[in-house]
Amino acid sequence: MDHPTDRTAFALRKLLVPAIILAISAGVYLVLVGTKPQLGTTPKEPVPVAVRAMTVNPTTISLSVTSEGNVQPKIETKLVSQVAGEVVSISPNLASGGEFKQGDVLLRLDPRDYEIALARAQANRKRMQAEKRYADEEAARIRSLYADELASVAELQNIERLQSVAQAAADDAAAAVDRAKIDLARTVFVAPYNGRVRDEAVDLGQFIPKGATMATLYDIDRLEVRLPLADAQLAYLNPSFAQTGLADDTPANVTLTANYAGSTQMWDAKLLRTEGDIATKSRFLHLIVEVSQTVNDNGVRLPVGLFVDAKIEGRSVDNLVSVPRTALRPDNAVMVIDEASRLHFRPVSIFKLSDQTALISDGLATGERISISPLQFVVEGMPVTVIE
Repeated sequence: MDHPTDRTAFALRKLLVPAIILAISAGVYLVLVGTKPQLGTTPKEPVPVAVRAMTVNPTTISLSVTSEGNVQPKIETKLVSQVAGEVVSISPNLASGGEFKQGDVLLRLDPRDYEIALARAQANRKRMQAEKRYADEEAARIRSLYADELASVAELQNIERLQSVAQAAADDAAAAVDRAKIDLARTVFVAPYNGRVRDEAVDLGQFIPKGATMATLYDIDRLEVRLPLADAQLAYLNPSFAQTGLADDTPANVTLTANYAGSTQMWDAKLLRTEGDIATKSRFLHLIVEVSQTVNDNGVRLPVGLFVDAKIEGRSVDNLVSVPRTALRPDNAVMVIDEASRLHFRPVSIFKLSDQTALISDGLATGERISISPLQFVVEGMPVTVIE
């Protein structure tokens, strides 16, 4: 049997061992805490943001204005018959899309009725001329008799009346000949310019009444483009044009550009005038640009109906600074970089904005540097690293 004293000693040992282990662990912890190194803290300097910069250099800049529109003919003609008749001949070019040159015969009407009318008018003119000659001879004879007191005043007055009637009849006959010649000439339809046929409505053998429309033609050597423009943009054009709406002796140059037939094509044009009225709905003014050289240097003819971009030559303005649009901050400000490479907000006056650039007329001095990087977050005095 175990002795009670032994059991008590065993129980004490079971309690004493964990207590000793805990005491040793606490002592080790206190020693470690008491001997830990003291960590010092130092404030971190901000890292400057890298920005691209440009140096301000005011200069004289030639302005331009852009717009877009459709090409349309300056001259478009309705081919209307001034006489009646049967169509006896039609040019193969008188078809929709057909091209012709000035002086080409496009169509002929049966001329026989008008040839007969001309012959009759000429015959009547000869008869009236004979009557006029007879009246002149009789008038001369009666005047001679009257001078010798062998004819009365009544006879003299009567022959003078007959002479006036004969003169009027001769004039009327001559006018009838002219009218017959004009009607005969109108049976032949001659192209008035180099052009194309927009549409036609006439066939061989068809009887055409007077006043009938047979085709629509347009001039291919003189084209126009109607360009919408905000009235505020007139300030960028020649001042006299902005005031009168009419071009002076040296109209502004215009460059028309379009992607045509798979490549970029350009044509030269001139700014002629404005339409005068401002559209009530859009508040736009429309400019009229004329293209007189319709075939460009590549030999490509400017087609009617093509949608083109237009760049209009404007006036020159002194002391402007051109900056990328990315340099602008809200409320028309830019970020000026001082000598310590820190950013500062600077309000400026914007003269003209475009998609890529901004023209500044006031607020910057020559030699100053501005940031042209599109920074998202900027604060006053922020340090930067400048990349020229």
